[in-house]
Amino acid sequence: MARARLLFIDDEPESVDPVINRLDEDKYEHKVVGFDSAKDQIENWLPDMVVLDLKAQLEDESFPGNEIYEWIWESRFLPIVVYSAFPAHFSVNYGDHPFVKRVQKGRTSVREVEAALAEFTPHMDALHQAEREMRKQFSIALKEVAPNAFQTFSPQESEKRNDMILRAGRRRLAASMDELSRHGQIMASWEQYLCPPVSEDLNLGDILREKWRNKDPNSFLIVLTPSCDLVASKGRKPKVKSVLMARCCAMDSAIQLTSLGNMGEKKLRERLPATVLSQGYFDTILPLPAFGERIPHMAANLRDLELVRFEWIKEHYEIVASIDSPFRELVAWAYMQVGCRPGLPDRDFAAWCEDILKVCKPVTEDEGIK
Repeated sequence: MARARLLFIDDEPESVDPVINRLDEDKYEHKVVGFDSAKDQIENWLPDMVVLDLKAQLEDESFPGNEIYEWIWESRFLPIVVYSAFPAHFSVNYGDHPFVKRVQKGRTSVREVEAALAEFTPHMDALHQAEREMRKQFSIALKEVAPNAFQTFSPQESEKRNDMILRAGRRRLAASMDELSRHGQIMASWEQYLCPPVSEDLNLGDILREKWRNKDPNSFLIVLTPSCDLVASKGRKPKVKSVLMARCCAMDSAIQLTSLGNMGEKKLRERLPATVLSQGYFDTILPLPAFGERIPHMAANLRDLELVRFEWIKEHYEIVASIDSPFRELVAWAYMQVGCRPGLPDRDFAAWCEDILKVCKPVTEDEGIK
C-alpha cells in the first residue's frame, strides 16, 4: 500500500509539529499549508486526508476553516480531521459522518489525531478504487458520446454540441457505472437502495417513514403512484392530489400472509430463495431487505393500501430511501400482479381437466421424462 498523502491546513505551522513528529514516515507523506493556498494544494497535490484548523486567533471574526471544509465537502471528497483550539466554532454540521473527526488542540490531543488518521487509513484503497473507476468510466463515456454530438450538430452549433456532450455524457456515465456493478460479485440485497434519495421529487418505490412513530416495520410505507405523476420541482405541480402507498410489516408477519406461512423452518429455507426472494415478490408481499439502522427487515403488503394527501408528506413523513432500477420497476410489476388481476368466478376445473385429457394423449409413466 502506497503512503497516504496528508495535508495540514493551518496558519500556525508550528502548532501541528507535535502531530507531524509522531507520524510514521512509512505510512504518510505530508505538507503544511495556510488557508490561502489550501484549495490549490488540494487540487494539484491530491491529498488523501486533511487535518484542518478553523482559524489562528479567536479575535479573528472570520472562520476560513469552515469555508474550506464546505469547499472540500462539495468539490472533492476527503476524510477530514478538524483540529482546532476552537472546535465549538465549527459551524458546518453534516451529522456524525464516519470520515469527519473533531479534535481540540491540547496536550493530549496528538494521540487523538493519530488515532483518527489510523482509523481513516484502512479505507484509502476503497476510496481510491471508487475514484479510479469513476474517472475511467467518465473517460469512456466522453469518448463514446462526443462523436455523436459532432455528427448531430454543425460547427456553428457549438453550444448545442457542448450541451449534448454534457447531458448525454452524464447519462452514459450513470448507466455505465450501474452496468459495471452488475458484473463480478453478486449484488448485496441492500444495493437496490439509493440512500439518501437522489431526486428532489417523490418517486415510485420511495420508502417513507412516519415521523411520529418508532422505526418499527409498521411505520414504513412504499410509494405505488407512478413517478411521472409526482413531479413537483421547478414550478411544476403534481398530477395527483393523493399518493397511493402500501403499508409495510415485519417479515415474519408478511410470511404469514402467504401460502408459506404454515411451513416449517427447513421447508421455508428451501422455498424462500426459490419463490419470494428470486421472484422479488410473492402472493401479496414485496420483501424489502434491511439497510443498517435506517430500514429494518420488512415487506410491503400490497393489499394494505393507503391514500396520503400530497401536501402532508413533507410534514408528516421522512423519505428514507429510493429503490433504484430495475427494482423500482419490480415494485410496479408486483403491485400490478396483485391489484390488476381479473376477478374470475369459480369454475369446474375437474370437468375441464377431463375434457382436455380426452383430446390430448398424455405420455405414460414409462414414456415420461425421468
